[in-house]
Amino acid sequence: MKLFKNKFFIICLCVAVVLCVVPSTFALMGYGGLARNIVGTLTTPFRWCGTVISNAVEGFGKYFGSVDALRDRNEALEEQNRALSDRLKQAELLEQENARLREYLDFKAKHPTFVMEEGMVISYSSGNYMTSFTLNRGSLHGIKKNMPVVVKEGVVGYVCDVGLNWCMVSTVIETASSVGAYIPRSGATGIVSGDAALRHEGVCKISYLEQNADIQVGDKVLSSGSGSVYPADLEIGEVIAVEVDEYSRTLVATVKPSVDFGRLQYMMIITGFES
Repeated sequence: MKLFKNKFFIICLCVAVVLCVVPSTFALMGYGGLARNIVGTLTTPFRWCGTVISNAVEGFGKYFGSVDALRDRNEALEEQNRALSDRLKQAELLEQENARLREYLDFKAKHPTFVMEEGMVISYSSGNYMTSFTLNRGSLHGIKKNMPVVVKEGVVGYVCDVGLNWCMVSTVIETASSVGAYIPRSGATGIVSGDAALRHEGVCKISYLEQNADIQVGDKVLSSGSGSVYPADLEIGEVIAVEVDEYSRTLVATVKPSVDFGRLQYMMIITGFES
C-alpha cells in the first residue's frame, strides 16, 4: 500500500507505537510515575501545537465575527446618518418657507388693501443682467398683463406677457419699463424708466424732473401711484448720481434699484389694490 511507503506516516506510526509500548512497559515494571513523565514530555510539543492551532482557529472565528458585526454597525450608522441628513434638509426647507411666509405677512400688514399671488421663478432672461423672468403663475391663477410685481425690498417690475400657467415679468431696468415716482424728502416727481446704456449696469434713471427739482444722491425713490400699474409708496431704489441732460437741460438722476434681481426666487404679483 502507498500509505506504508510514506515516510511521514511511518515516522508518526513509530512514535505512536513507542508512546504506547514504552509507558506500558514502565508501568508493568512499577515505574508508572516515570512512564507518565515520559509521555508528558514527549507529547508536550504536540499539545502545544494543538493549543496554538485551536487558539488560531478561535481567533480567526472571533476576527471574522467582529468584522461582520462592525459591517452591520457601520451600515446601521450610515442609515441613521442618511435619515438625519434628510431631516436636516427638510428642516432647512421648512425654515426657508417660514421665513418667506413671515416676509409675506409683514408686507401684507404694511399694505392691507393688496391682493397678491405668489410666483416662483422658473426661468431667467439671457444676457449679462436679469431684465426679465418667467414665473409659474398665469391666467389660470388670475394673472393679467400690466400687474405689478414686488418683493419685500420693493418694486421688481410688471407682468408683460401671460400664458395659462406662466407669466413673464419685465423689471424696472428694462427699456420698456416706466414707473411714476417721487422723492419723499423733497416731493420732487419724475418718471423712473430703463435705459439701454444703463441696463448692463443693473441701474435705471429718473427723468422728467423739474429744472429746479430738489434731488440729491442718497435720496430714496418711491412709486407715486400715478398711472394704473403701480400702487403708491412702493420703494423703487436710491439715487446714486444726478446730472443735467445736455439736450433738454433738465435734471436726470441714476437710480440703483432696491431689489437684487440676480437673487430673486419668489415674487408677489399684486392682482388688486385700492388706489
